[in-house]
Amino acid sequence: MTILALYILIPHIDAIEVDGPTQELINSICIESEDYDFCNKIIRKNLKTPTTNLKDLTYLIFLISIEYASDTYIFIGNIMRQRPGPEEWNHLDTCLAVYNQETNIFLNVRTEFFLDEYDRMIKDILSTTNILRRCRTDFPIPPNKNNPLIEKNRVMKILTTMSAVSGYMVINGDASLLSSVVTNLDVFQ
Repeated sequence: MTILALYILIPHIDAIEVDGPTQELINSICIESEDYDFCNKIIRKNLKTPTTNLKDLTYLIFLISIEYASDTYIFIGNIMRQRPGPEEWNHLDTCLAVYNQETNIFLNVRTEFFLDEYDRMIKDILSTTNILRRCRTDFPIPPNKNNPLIEKNRVMKILTTMSAVSGYMVINGDASLLSSVVTNLDVFQ
């Protein structure tokens, strides 16, 4: 009985059903991503209404990117509180600095977006891929078998692609030309 009551009282966060034109916008952004399903799911999960326009969708993607970079910064800080070894500490400290920069750049991107400084906005978004390369993931983080930063970096790369594509679409209305610039970056080798 208690479980049923909790199930009823706890709100469920489901992806919102969107209208046709909104889904077309989402598709045109996510098709450029290395993980279409993740892109589609995260946008739909964060949409508040079934209808949106390109600028509002772009702003939403920037907010998701800011939140994710900030959350990853906190995640790394929590790992560092567990006092890893010196080698792991150095790698984690670098990743902490990287995600601090990612958060700050996306905060600037949001401001540039509001100021209609789109060229600067795109330049800043693309600069994050070079910064992200510094967060190496070729070291263990006990007790995990796999370094959780591998997935964190993969998601940040996807969010960067989504941000760049949607930002480019705001400028030009066409995402296809950006594919070779963003999605072919080999950030995690």
